Amino acid sequence: MIWKTKTHEFSATVCQRTGKTCPALARLARSISEAMTQATSATSDDFEIEGSSKLSHCTEGCHAIFRAQSDNIRVFCGTQPEAAIEPLNLYAELVFGNTVSAMPSGVVQTPPCAMIEVSTIRPRKTCLRARADFNLSPD
Repeated sequence: MIWKTKTHEFSATVCQRTGKTCPALARLARSISEAMTQATSATSDDFEIEGSSKLSHCTEGCHAIFRAQSDNIRVFCGTQPEAAIEPLNLYAELVFGNTVSAMPSGVVQTPPCAMIEVSTIRPRKTCLRARADFNLSPD
């Protein structure tokens, strides 16, 4: 499922346990994105945080780990607290179709039951060029 706010685009997979998108996962991702947005005035572009959380509102009682960067956030549900995030990021690259076209076998022993990726929407730059022969005065 994909949805947008004015500042972010959210892409979520369906939970492999429930067969639906996870509202607890979406709330956690939204909270992390809001915190990262608030932190931008006090941090640099390379600011990054990693952490974990028990999704208390998840009916399955999932544990989630996350990595948040200034322009991208990923949250992985149904993971072990000590799970390495790099293999999960490779898995996310494959699932969300960003850059990886194939994953080496055995990189992710147990895939997450659900995951979400949050990308910052960059405002489009508009460019107006003035032409010397453009005349706005009425004839």
